[in-house]
Amino acid sequence: MARKLFLSSLGVCMVAVVAVGVSLASASSGSGARVWGAPAGMAHFAKAAAASSADPTITVIAKHQTETDVDEPPTGFSQGDEVTIGSALFNSAGARVGHLDVHGAFTALFRNSARGQFEFTATLRGGAITATGVATFSDTSAGFTAAVTGGTGTYQKTDGWVEVIFITASTTKFVYHLTD
Repeated sequence: MARKLFLSSLGVCMVAVVAVGVSLASASSGSGARVWGAPAGMAHFAKAAAASSADPTITVIAKHQTETDVDEPPTGFSQGDEVTIGSALFNSAGARVGHLDVHGAFTALFRNSARGQFEFTATLRGGAITATGVATFSDTSAGFTAAVTGGTGTYQKTDGWVEVIFITASTTKFVYHLTD
């Protein structure tokens, strides 16, 4: 009886080890250039015009983004794939002003485009600003607009929207239009 229990436990442990191994193997940085999880060919890079000084905006730039793509079944870029991104944030003068945390999941794929739901937080000196939005990646889209959904510290009662502009595969500009 003890031998059967041991062998059963050993079998369950082996299945668990294999499952964890497969899960870890599917979480990779992906192959080829990516823009927030989407193949770089699905993103158009643009230089956005600077906001006028009369606009109540905060502009930050994420540079040298670290991205991890999780390839959910089926293998390859598909609905349900996830992405996480971390990056330092810089102001327009190049000084480091905070950091960015992003999580997203792809909700639909089409012949030449993909759509994903993204939540992201910019943590700055005065607090954090959180936003969420749906991005459509195509060879003509250079970014997307997301709703500011909350904040902490100085930004606790803030709402508004943020323009997310893809400059290169590893550089993204954020222009926050905040209202109180």
